[in-house]
Amino acid sequence: MSDGVRRGVTRGYVGGLLAATLITAVALLVAAWGGLALALNREPVSGSGVPMPSAPLLVLLALALLGWLLWRAAIVLLRGRKTPSWDLILIAGGLSYLVWSLVGLIVGMPLADTLASPFAGVLAVIWVLVSLLFWAVLARRVYTDRATPKWPWERHDDGGAE
Repeated sequence: MSDGVRRGVTRGYVGGLLAATLITAVALLVAAWGGLALALNREPVSGSGVPMPSAPLLVLLALALLGWLLWRAAIVLLRGRKTPSWDLILIAGGLSYLVWSLVGLIVGMPLADTLASPFAGVLAVIWVLVSLLFWAVLARRVYTDRATPKWPWERHDDGGAE
């Protein structure tokens, strides 16, 4: 990162990056949980007495908390901090685990699907990873003078298309 002048970003840019990060989090979660379900030969929620919409609602709650924490991390970064907000990043992972586990216990999920679930651990890891990805993309935009990446056909140098 350069020590030069910071580039400004708009709320729209941060909001778009936040939306893209949340979509990435859901996509990674679906892929990871699908692979884990195949490998373990079990579903994320195996309890029979659990209301059907409880698992998606828990994920949406964890996703909303992730969005709020990423917004807070963006504010910290835009105020001049060039290092990752490790407290917010780790809180994102920890809160996702706690939301899945504690609220899952409240809605009637068995212990094997909440606190002792590998799906809850994967959820926390993904939330930490996408938080770091969010920080890295926003920090690159604000604190470096590198241009926006372009596809090969967008470049207008001597080897590209006219």
